[in-house]
Amino acid sequence: MKDWLIELKESALKEIKNIKSLEELERWRIKYLGRKSELVKFSEKLKDFSPEERKNLGMIFNNVKEELEKIYQIKKEEVLEEKINFDFYHPGKIFNLTSLPLIQSNLKRIIDIFRDLGFYLIDSNYIVTEYENFDSLNMPPYHPARDMWDTIWLKKPNGWLLRTHTSAFQVPFLLKYRPPIRGIVPGKVFRFEATDARHDFEFYQIEGISVSENSNFSHLRFIFLEFFKRYFEKDVKVRFRPSYFPFTEPSIEVDLSCIFCSQKGCSVCKFSGWLEVAGAGMIHPYVLKCAEIDVYKFQGYAFGTGLERLIMLKYEINDIRLLHTPDLRSNEI
Repeated sequence: MKDWLIELKESALKEIKNIKSLEELERWRIKYLGRKSELVKFSEKLKDFSPEERKNLGMIFNNVKEELEKIYQIKKEEVLEEKINFDFYHPGKIFNLTSLPLIQSNLKRIIDIFRDLGFYLIDSNYIVTEYENFDSLNMPPYHPARDMWDTIWLKKPNGWLLRTHTSAFQVPFLLKYRPPIRGIVPGKVFRFEATDARHDFEFYQIEGISVSENSNFSHLRFIFLEFFKRYFEKDVKVRFRPSYFPFTEPSIEVDLSCIFCSQKGCSVCKFSGWLEVAGAGMIHPYVLKCAEIDVYKFQGYAFGTGLERLIMLKYEINDIRLLHTPDLRSNEI
């Protein structure tokens, strides 16, 4: 039986040398290492031998089996390497790279527009403190304005949360970059709310902030007019309406002339001729004081708008969820 095992090994080694494909190699594996192979049948007969013979034959059997398994793995790697060996001199197939998803392509476009208008791009954190998200923005714990944001709190550490607005970076931004300064803070924000065609639990905001000795509403209006004109690539009208935000005073809502009906009235603008697109205002003195800025010397304005809302208007998309779907067909225009 010892000679039989050696002959089986030599036969297997001889056959495997001529194998060129994975299909041939698989047939070899089944023949010599499979569940119905002669090697497996031999192992089942070992119990019929005496203890001494079983010990000696068992050692030879294990050596043969290990050697065949090792040579199988080596051969498999060789065949695979030959299979993926590229011919660098043969023309390859032409393929088209997909375009960037709408969110990424439009975010890049918006960043470029604001850079042209003199705004720095500022990165920020998704996880912030309660102080950054609320307290430093004139919203102490008892303030009713906190109810405007459906906050997602973290269990540990206490007092940390997923930011509900990019305004959470206003004070850290102003503490790091002293006035005069202009900057935008784009990024995701998070709300604990149900999703539908107009709402999602995570979406992008773009925060803009400018602090100097002469920042004023005229500058703010110019920024909006110029931004919307460049982004929508057409002349648009901008309207300011009084509103309320704890971190700006005075506060405004920003309306854009309906780009679908040219203010004639349609279902999108609810026949008003205007579309609400942003919130803004002059930065509240309390916020400037939290940023250690002299409120008697400097003043500033801030604004925030939703990226998905702008995209939906520009491309006439009626469901925000289409912008976050993994189906790439829904993210390309």
